[in-house]
Amino acid sequence: MERRLGRGLGSLLGQVEAEAEEKAPRAQHELPVDRIRPNPFQPRETFDAEGLEELQDSIRQHGLLQPIVVRPHGEGFELIAGERRLRAVKALGMAAIAAVVRTDFDDERMLEVALVENVQRRDLDALEKARGYARMMRDLRLTQEQVAEKVGLKRASVANHLRLLDLPAKAQEALARGLISMGHARALLPLKDERAVLGLVERISREGLSVRHVESVVRSPDTVQSSSATGATTKDELKPQAPWVVEIQRRLREGLAAKVSIQNRPGYKGQIVIEYSGQDDLNRLIERLAPAKRL
Repeated sequence: MERRLGRGLGSLLGQVEAEAEEKAPRAQHELPVDRIRPNPFQPRETFDAEGLEELQDSIRQHGLLQPIVVRPHGEGFELIAGERRLRAVKALGMAAIAAVVRTDFDDERMLEVALVENVQRRDLDALEKARGYARMMRDLRLTQEQVAEKVGLKRASVANHLRLLDLPAKAQEALARGLISMGHARALLPLKDERAVLGLVERISREGLSVRHVESVVRSPDTVQSSSATGATTKDELKPQAPWVVEIQRRLREGLAAKVSIQNRPGYKGQIVIEYSGQDDLNRLIERLAPAKRL
Protein backbone atom coordinates (compact mmCIF):
# COMPACT_ATOMS: atom_id res chain seq x y z
CA MET A 1 0.00 0.00 0.00
CA GLU A 2 2.64 2.52 1.02
CA ARG A 3 4.71 1.77 -2.07
CA ARG A 4 1.75 2.52 -4.33
CA LEU A 5 1.07 5.75 -2.49
CA GLY A 6 4.66 6.82 -2.82
CA ARG A 7 4.62 6.33 -6.57
CA GLY A 8 1.42 8.36 -6.84
CA LEU A 9 2.81 11.37 -5.03
CA GLY A 10 6.23 11.05 -6.65
CA SER A 11 4.61 11.08 -10.07
CA LEU A 12 2.54 14.15 -9.19
CA LEU A 13 5.49 16.11 -7.90
CA GLY A 14 7.50 15.18 -10.96
CA GLN A 15 9.96 13.70 -8.46
CA VAL A 16 10.59 17.21 -7.19
CA GLU A 17 12.67 16.17 -4.22
CA ALA A 18 14.68 13.65 -6.20
CA GLU A 19 15.44 16.35 -8.74
CA ALA A 20 16.43 18.64 -5.89
CA GLU A 21 19.12 16.21 -4.82
CA GLU A 22 20.35 15.65 -8.38
CA LYS A 23 20.51 19.38 -9.12
CA ALA A 24 21.76 20.43 -5.71
CA PRO A 25 25.22 21.61 -6.84
CA ARG A 26 23.59 23.87 -9.43
CA ALA A 27 20.11 24.75 -8.15
CA GLN A 28 20.37 24.70 -4.35
CA HIS A 29 20.26 28.02 -2.51
CA GLU A 30 20.50 29.16 1.08
CA LEU A 31 17.32 31.18 1.59
CA PRO A 32 16.34 33.26 4.65
CA VAL A 33 13.57 31.41 6.46
CA ASP A 34 11.70 34.66 7.11
CA ARG A 35 11.28 35.11 3.35
CA ILE A 36 9.52 31.75 2.91
CA ARG A 37 5.76 31.59 3.45
CA PRO A 38 3.89 28.29 3.88
CA ASN A 39 2.04 26.65 1.03
CA PRO A 40 -1.28 28.56 1.02
CA PHE A 41 -3.06 25.49 -0.34
CA GLN A 42 -1.90 23.19 2.47
CA PRO A 43 -5.12 21.83 4.05
CA ARG A 44 -3.40 20.47 7.15
CA GLU A 45 -2.51 22.83 9.98
CA THR A 46 -1.46 20.37 12.71
CA PHE A 47 1.74 18.38 12.71
CA ASP A 48 2.93 15.70 15.13
CA ALA A 49 4.85 17.53 17.86
CA GLU A 50 7.01 14.55 18.79
CA GLY A 51 7.90 13.88 15.17
CA LEU A 52 8.98 17.49 14.76
CA GLU A 53 11.17 17.25 17.85
CA GLU A 54 12.85 14.14 16.47
CA LEU A 55 13.44 15.94 13.18
CA GLN A 56 14.94 18.89 15.05
CA ASP A 57 17.33 16.55 16.86
CA SER A 58 18.37 15.02 13.54
CA ILE A 59 19.00 18.42 11.94
CA ARG A 60 20.88 19.57 15.02
CA GLN A 61 23.21 16.55 14.83
CA HIS A 62 23.54 15.98 11.09
CA GLY A 63 22.31 19.13 9.41
CA LEU A 64 19.55 19.32 6.82
CA LEU A 65 20.10 16.34 4.53
CA GLN A 66 17.47 17.27 1.96
CA PRO A 67 16.56 20.78 0.76
CA ILE A 68 13.02 22.07 0.75
CA VAL A 69 11.39 23.08 -2.52
CA VAL A 70 9.94 26.56 -3.10
CA ARG A 71 8.67 28.82 -5.86
CA PRO A 72 9.22 32.56 -6.23
CA HIS A 73 6.45 34.69 -4.73
CA GLY A 74 6.52 38.48 -4.61
CA GLU A 75 9.74 39.53 -2.93
CA GLY A 76 10.12 36.14 -1.26
CA PHE A 77 9.21 32.50 -1.79
CA GLU A 78 6.34 30.10 -1.27
CA LEU A 79 6.81 26.55 -0.01
CA ILE A 80 6.06 23.64 -2.35
CA ALA A 81 7.41 20.67 -0.37
CA GLY A 82 9.15 20.32 3.00
CA GLU A 83 6.75 21.83 5.55
CA ARG A 84 8.11 19.74 8.44
CA ARG A 85 11.72 20.60 7.61
CA LEU A 86 10.92 24.31 7.44
CA ARG A 87 9.08 24.20 10.78
CA ALA A 88 11.94 22.29 12.40
CA VAL A 89 14.56 24.75 11.12
CA LYS A 90 12.50 27.69 12.39
CA ALA A 91 12.12 26.03 15.78
CA LEU A 92 15.89 25.63 15.98
CA GLY A 93 16.32 29.36 15.37
CA MET A 94 18.26 28.89 12.13
CA ALA A 95 18.27 31.96 9.89
CA ALA A 96 18.58 30.17 6.53
CA ILE A 97 17.59 26.88 4.94
CA ALA A 98 18.77 24.96 1.88
CA ALA A 99 16.16 25.16 -0.87
CA VAL A 100 15.61 24.40 -4.54
CA VAL A 101 13.69 27.11 -6.39
CA ARG A 102 11.16 25.93 -8.97
CA THR A 103 9.48 28.31 -11.40
CA ASP A 104 7.18 25.77 -13.07
CA PHE A 105 4.52 25.49 -10.34
CA ASP A 106 1.33 27.49 -10.90
CA ASP A 107 -1.50 27.77 -8.36
CA GLU A 108 -3.36 24.75 -9.74
CA ARG A 109 -0.34 22.48 -9.43
CA MET A 110 0.37 23.82 -5.93
CA LEU A 111 -3.19 22.93 -4.89
CA GLU A 112 -2.84 19.51 -6.48
CA VAL A 113 0.39 18.78 -4.61
CA ALA A 114 -1.07 19.93 -1.30
CA LEU A 115 -4.22 17.82 -1.65
CA VAL A 116 -2.49 14.65 -2.79
CA GLU A 117 0.18 14.98 -0.11
CA ASN A 118 -2.59 15.51 2.45
CA VAL A 119 -4.73 12.48 1.57
CA GLN A 120 -1.67 10.23 1.59
CA ARG A 121 -0.79 11.01 5.21
CA ARG A 122 -0.75 7.76 7.15
CA ASP A 123 -2.47 9.25 10.19
CA LEU A 124 -5.63 10.27 8.36
CA ASP A 125 -8.78 8.31 9.17
CA ALA A 126 -11.12 6.97 6.49
CA LEU A 127 -13.45 9.97 6.65
CA GLU A 128 -10.63 12.50 6.39
CA LYS A 129 -9.39 10.70 3.29
CA ALA A 130 -12.89 10.66 1.84
CA ARG A 131 -13.16 14.42 2.28
CA GLY A 132 -9.75 14.85 0.70
CA TYR A 133 -10.76 12.80 -2.35
CA ALA A 134 -13.98 14.79 -2.64
CA ARG A 135 -12.09 18.07 -2.50
CA MET A 136 -9.70 16.87 -5.20
CA MET A 137 -12.64 16.06 -7.44
CA ARG A 138 -14.27 19.42 -6.72
CA ASP A 139 -11.30 21.79 -6.72
CA LEU A 140 -9.21 20.07 -9.39
CA ARG A 141 -12.18 18.94 -11.49
CA LEU A 142 -11.04 15.31 -11.50
CA THR A 143 -12.90 12.05 -11.97
CA GLN A 144 -12.67 9.17 -9.49
CA GLU A 145 -10.32 7.40 -11.91
CA GLN A 146 -8.03 10.41 -12.06
CA VAL A 147 -7.99 10.79 -8.28
CA ALA A 148 -7.15 7.10 -7.91
CA GLU A 149 -4.28 7.44 -10.36
CA LYS A 150 -2.82 10.45 -8.56
CA VAL A 151 -2.90 8.84 -5.11
CA GLY A 152 -1.81 5.40 -6.34
CA LEU A 153 -4.98 3.51 -5.39
CA LYS A 154 -7.59 1.48 -7.24
CA ARG A 155 -10.70 3.39 -8.29
CA ALA A 156 -12.86 1.08 -6.15
CA SER A 157 -10.96 2.13 -3.03
CA VAL A 158 -11.53 5.81 -3.76
CA ALA A 159 -15.21 5.11 -4.49
CA ASN A 160 -15.64 3.21 -1.23
CA HIS A 161 -14.20 6.12 0.73
CA LEU A 162 -16.38 8.67 -1.08
CA ARG A 163 -19.51 6.66 -0.26
CA LEU A 164 -18.86 7.30 3.42
CA LEU A 165 -19.87 10.91 2.81
CA ASP A 166 -23.41 9.64 2.09
CA LEU A 167 -23.82 8.64 5.73
CA PRO A 168 -25.78 10.92 8.07
CA ALA A 169 -23.65 13.56 9.75
CA LYS A 170 -23.89 11.87 13.18
CA ALA A 171 -22.78 8.54 11.71
CA GLN A 172 -19.80 10.33 10.15
CA GLU A 173 -19.06 11.84 13.56
CA ALA A 174 -19.10 8.36 15.11
CA LEU A 175 -16.68 7.13 12.45
CA ALA A 176 -14.32 10.07 13.01
CA ARG A 177 -14.38 9.45 16.77
CA GLY A 178 -13.61 5.77 16.34
CA LEU A 179 -16.96 4.61 17.72
CA ILE A 180 -17.48 2.60 14.53
CA SER A 181 -14.96 1.32 11.98
CA MET A 182 -14.89 1.86 8.23
CA GLY A 183 -16.19 -1.71 7.88
CA HIS A 184 -19.17 -0.83 10.06
CA ALA A 185 -19.73 2.37 8.09
CA ARG A 186 -19.71 0.55 4.77
CA ALA A 187 -22.15 -2.03 6.14
CA LEU A 188 -24.54 0.78 7.05
CA LEU A 189 -24.56 2.38 3.60
CA PRO A 190 -27.47 0.35 2.14
CA LEU A 191 -29.75 1.80 4.81
CA LYS A 192 -31.53 4.92 3.64
CA ASP A 193 -33.47 5.61 6.83
CA GLU A 194 -31.40 7.95 9.02
CA ARG A 195 -33.11 6.82 12.21
CA ALA A 196 -32.28 3.20 11.46
CA VAL A 197 -28.65 4.10 10.71
CA LEU A 198 -28.24 6.02 13.96
CA GLY A 199 -29.94 3.27 15.90
CA LEU A 200 -27.39 0.77 14.61
CA VAL A 201 -24.53 3.20 15.26
CA GLU A 202 -25.64 3.38 18.87
CA ARG A 203 -25.82 -0.42 19.13
CA ILE A 204 -22.36 -0.83 17.58
CA SER A 205 -20.90 1.61 20.08
CA ARG A 206 -22.79 0.21 23.07
CA GLU A 207 -22.72 -3.54 22.31
CA GLY A 208 -19.56 -3.84 20.22
CA LEU A 209 -21.36 -5.46 17.26
CA SER A 210 -19.08 -7.01 14.64
CA VAL A 211 -19.15 -5.88 11.01
CA ARG A 212 -20.64 -9.24 9.99
CA HIS A 213 -23.40 -8.84 12.57
CA VAL A 214 -24.22 -5.38 11.25
CA GLU A 215 -24.33 -6.69 7.69
CA SER A 216 -26.78 -9.35 8.80
CA VAL A 217 -28.95 -6.77 10.54
CA VAL A 218 -28.96 -4.50 7.49
CA ARG A 219 -30.06 -7.37 5.25
CA SER A 220 -33.08 -8.03 7.47
CA PRO A 221 -35.72 -5.28 7.21
CA ASP A 222 -37.55 -6.52 10.32
CA THR A 223 -34.35 -6.43 12.35
CA VAL A 224 -33.48 -2.98 11.04
CA GLN A 225 -36.87 -1.64 12.09
CA SER A 226 -36.47 -3.22 15.50
CA SER A 227 -32.98 -1.84 15.94
CA SER A 228 -34.02 1.65 14.88
CA ALA A 229 -36.91 1.57 17.27
CA THR A 230 -35.01 0.23 20.26
CA GLY A 231 -31.64 1.79 19.63
CA ALA A 232 -32.74 5.28 18.66
CA THR A 233 -35.75 6.05 20.83
CA THR A 234 -33.84 7.47 23.76
CA LYS A 235 -30.40 7.88 22.26
CA ASP A 236 -30.95 9.41 18.84
CA GLU A 237 -28.29 11.94 19.60
CA LEU A 238 -24.71 10.73 19.94
CA LYS A 239 -23.48 11.92 23.28
CA PRO A 240 -20.56 14.36 23.05
CA GLN A 241 -17.34 13.14 24.60
CA ALA A 242 -16.55 14.34 28.09
CA PRO A 243 -13.82 17.01 28.26
CA TRP A 244 -11.47 14.65 30.12
CA VAL A 245 -11.86 12.04 27.36
CA VAL A 246 -11.04 14.61 24.68
CA GLU A 247 -7.98 15.80 26.59
CA ILE A 248 -6.62 12.29 27.26
CA GLN A 249 -7.17 11.33 23.62
CA ARG A 250 -5.17 14.38 22.59
CA ARG A 251 -2.32 13.53 24.95
CA LEU A 252 -2.22 9.90 23.80
CA ARG A 253 -2.26 10.91 20.14
CA GLU A 254 0.62 13.32 20.65
CA GLY A 255 2.56 10.94 22.88
CA LEU A 256 2.21 7.92 20.59
CA ALA A 257 2.10 9.79 17.26
CA ALA A 258 -0.88 7.63 16.33
CA LYS A 259 -4.64 7.82 15.96
CA VAL A 260 -6.14 7.04 19.39
CA SER A 261 -9.78 6.94 20.46
CA ILE A 262 -11.30 6.31 23.88
CA GLN A 263 -14.71 4.66 24.13
CA ASN A 264 -15.86 5.26 27.70
CA ARG A 265 -19.10 3.81 29.06
CA PRO A 266 -20.89 4.30 32.40
CA GLY A 267 -18.84 3.09 35.33
CA TYR A 268 -15.59 3.97 33.55
CA LYS A 269 -15.68 0.85 31.41
CA GLY A 270 -14.66 0.85 27.80
CA GLN A 271 -11.64 0.58 25.58
CA ILE A 272 -8.74 2.55 24.16
CA VAL A 273 -8.21 1.98 20.43
CA ILE A 274 -4.78 2.69 18.94
CA GLU A 275 -4.54 2.57 15.16
CA TYR A 276 -1.43 1.63 13.20
CA SER A 277 -0.58 1.32 9.52
CA GLY A 278 1.88 -1.36 8.55
CA GLN A 279 4.23 -3.66 10.40
CA ASP A 280 6.85 -0.97 11.01
CA ASP A 281 4.28 1.29 12.64
CA LEU A 282 3.03 -1.59 14.80
CA ASN A 283 6.58 -2.43 15.89
CA ARG A 284 7.17 1.24 16.74
CA LEU A 285 4.09 1.33 18.97
CA ILE A 286 4.99 -1.95 20.68
CA GLU A 287 8.47 -0.66 21.41
CA ARG A 288 6.99 2.55 22.81
CA LEU A 289 4.31 0.87 24.96
CA ALA A 290 6.05 -2.35 26.01
CA PRO A 291 9.76 -2.27 25.15
CA ALA A 292 11.58 -5.59 25.28
CA LYS A 293 13.85 -6.04 28.27
CA ARG A 294 17.50 -5.65 27.41
CA LEU A 295 20.53 -6.94 29.29
